[in-house]
Amino acid sequence: MAKFDLSMMEIPDYNPNTEQTQQSNDLSNWPTSFQKTTIGLERVGVITKDDSLEYLPGALESIKALRLKGYKVILIMGEDGKSEQQANTQNESMMNDFGNAGIMSIEGIYYSIGTDKRDPFVKPSTGMFKRAENENSKIKFSGGIYVGKTINDAKAAFKIGARGVLINPTEDTIKKLGSFANQKIKKKTRIFQSLQEFEKTLK
Repeated sequence: MAKFDLSMMEIPDYNPNTEQTQQSNDLSNWPTSFQKTTIGLERVGVITKDDSLEYLPGALESIKALRLKGYKVILIMGEDGKSEQQANTQNESMMNDFGNAGIMSIEGIYYSIGTDKRDPFVKPSTGMFKRAENENSKIKFSGGIYVGKTINDAKAAFKIGARGVLINPTEDTIKKLGSFANQKIKKKTRIFQSLQEFEKTLK
């Protein structure tokens, strides 16, 4: 389990083709504090189509909108089987893409490269969430929201005390969510077709 260091990337690099006036407007409109609840995001199936950085329609715009509304946004991601170097290289590229999309900052990035279900940092275990809370006093998942794609994402949200949101889950995931064993989790989980659809429900 690792944390991607955002200390040098609080305001990511901009696309040099972006007009300076637009950059200035984005900076002047960006909140100086984020007082609303914590929203954790998985990457695959929520922000990107698959394991590449092919972004789902409206995903980056939705993250920007959540930040402008005052939400604390943090990435809590399962990067199973990757090396730390591979994950960090991809995260750096993603942060540059965030900057080009006008996303000035997020609260942090935590990811697990583990594949063993007994690993406390592999979802549905909550090690990543707890470490994020321990290292950032502003982050509280209890009463917050975690947005993912799989049944393990919904289970992790439930365990940490957050409301679960699943983005366009598979039929198999919906079936598992509807099982008797997961009835309590289902009550705290909502389903949306996209991150953008979810974001528009929040004020």
